Amino acid sequence: MAYSLTQIKEVLDGLGYNLGPNGINGNYDATLDIYTQAALREFQAQYSLPITGRLDAATEIKAGQIVKNLQYSLNLTVNAKLPVSEFYGPLTLRAMKTFQQTYSLPATGIANLTVRKKLDEEAKKRLPRGADFNALQEEALQQVV
Repeated sequence: MAYSLTQIKEVLDGLGYNLGPNGINGNYDATLDIYTQAALREFQAQYSLPITGRLDAATEIKAGQIVKNLQYSLNLTVNAKLPVSEFYGPLTLRAMKTFQQTYSLPATGIANLTVRKKLDEEAKKRLPRGADFNALQEEALQQVV
């Protein structure tokens, strides 16, 4: 899958990376500006990827995995019925707000690292005893691809 610059900006924004003073609303176009480059570098550093500030294959793969994992966990925790894809669109944003409201978190729709950890924690609670969350998640994601 190849993200467009607009799509990766949606993903970065949805995961809580800074896209400039006005966020995604001020940076919703297909240019690789300094804010997007900085957000990409921060994402790449956080996930031990080559730090290029560019949208490369390794970054696309990791971003897609994170968003799919997030959607899978939202389906488990708040029965979001999301299609599992690599896109952080309006349905994912709405489901994230529902999760945040349900667990008394600020309902921003932004899935920063703290929120993602809480989501994984709550998703794991919904699995049968002894089930391997990562294995079940991977199996479900393989069925989608």
